[in-house]
Amino acid sequence: MSGKQGEGRISRREFIKGAGLLGATAAGSTLLAGCGTTSAASVTWDRETDVVIVGYGGAGAVAAVAARDAGAEVIVLEKREVPGGSTAISGGLCYAAGTSVQQAAGIQDSADAMYQHYLNAGKGLNDPAQVRLAADRSADNVDWLTSLGATWPAPPSVSGAEVNVGSEPVARVHSIAYGDLSGGAAFFQVLADAATSKGAEILMSTAAKELVVGEDGAVVGVKAESGGQQMFIKARRAVILTTGGFTRSQEMMAGFSRDAFNSQPLGVPDLTGDGHRMAFALGADAINISEVLGIPGLTLPGAVAATYALWSFMPDIAAIFVNKNGKRFVDEFKFYDWKNTELLHQPDSIAFSVFDDATRQSGAGRIVAGFSETLEQEVTDGTVFKANTIGALANEIGVPAAAFEATITKWNEDVAAGVDTDWGRTAALAPIATAPFYAFKTYSTLFDNSGGIKINTDAQVVNTWGNVIPRLYAAGQVSGGVIGEHYPGSGTALNALVTFGKIAGTGASAETPLT
Repeated sequence: MSGKQGEGRISRREFIKGAGLLGATAAGSTLLAGCGTTSAASVTWDRETDVVIVGYGGAGAVAAVAARDAGAEVIVLEKREVPGGSTAISGGLCYAAGTSVQQAAGIQDSADAMYQHYLNAGKGLNDPAQVRLAADRSADNVDWLTSLGATWPAPPSVSGAEVNVGSEPVARVHSIAYGDLSGGAAFFQVLADAATSKGAEILMSTAAKELVVGEDGAVVGVKAESGGQQMFIKARRAVILTTGGFTRSQEMMAGFSRDAFNSQPLGVPDLTGDGHRMAFALGADAINISEVLGIPGLTLPGAVAATYALWSFMPDIAAIFVNKNGKRFVDEFKFYDWKNTELLHQPDSIAFSVFDDATRQSGAGRIVAGFSETLEQEVTDGTVFKANTIGALANEIGVPAAAFEATITKWNEDVAAGVDTDWGRTAALAPIATAPFYAFKTYSTLFDNSGGIKINTDAQVVNTWGNVIPRLYAAGQVSGGVIGEHYPGSGTALNALVTFGKIAGTGASAETPLT
């Protein structure tokens, strides 16, 4: 994170202490007491299968398909009543290089170029071995999804993140469709249909509570709860964690992501770190766990989730960000996660989106999804601030008037000269000069965590000593390694969950079955 390397992160010792593991032996029987695990010696099994998958989002569905293709019996546990997790409500994009879809569109690309871009974006915080796999297998992932019934109705597009880290912009963002569905709904449904048609058993409204561990430290099953009833499910071969991130757990966000713990979470409401807690109880290590993926946005009155500051994607919407000191701090048209990272580093992680009446008129209701055309209702509600002068607007939003006026003056001078001398912005260079003037508070809003529990290239969970926790796998956003400091581009997470979901499902199925 720019200018703050090491801040907001935890040391290995702090991590172990926070997980309640300091002084415990790794993944052995002495670790079990009071650590959220159950000893197999005390269990009477209610069900058994080859592979138990905890979490039925994209990664869980991929793992289920791969495990069934490998001949394993599969039970998937999902605590929510609705399947799909973050995947189902995502953009449904897949970041991939050297694909058949690119070739059909005449786009030249390679896994090597994608790999280097991921390293550029990671700034040393991602795992090169995992990145190599994610890049090398991305083209096959697209073909695999196609074999399951997915289609790709448009040529791939450029993400926009590449230019922020010195990589060549290449059209790698693949947009999926499945029948009448598009976006995240299509991405998940093609996987879910494959999982059920291949015979995976899905148990909805069934929450995994603890991992069951044998005397040798191997994971042999799951303690779960459904309808108030406890059940123990034996995994003859392995357990796979695919529970997503922990953005809905303020406790975990405060403990592991100091910069972002007060941010507004987006997406599904149940990302409470269940899989992390279960893995930590067995001494699992973490990688890049402090980083988050997000976008500057705000919460509208009565809204369930944050609404994006969509003006930053509109080429004809002129607005700027200022922090609580009344100063700009970023090119407002940079890739969304880059802007969000910079916002997290501002005083109180708060900014104001500032624009004038000319922008309001040109943008109509598009300045933010859900805003009215006149903004009068938003002004009345207190969501939007309005004033007839820049100085008066400074007083309304509580920033230093002199600094704010100097920022607007400098911006207007740069616009007149055609060059943003502060941050190099090239889009929507229009003055903020037509009264009345407007602003609204802008916060960091979070899609998901960027890192998580540590896995190896076989998707096996690794403990703090660098050893594999036997028969425990993970994939998707519960795990980390592919994403580093900056998100490499839209579709990165979905490509990664396919890559490691398939590896986890296949690897778990190859474990020697327990008797």
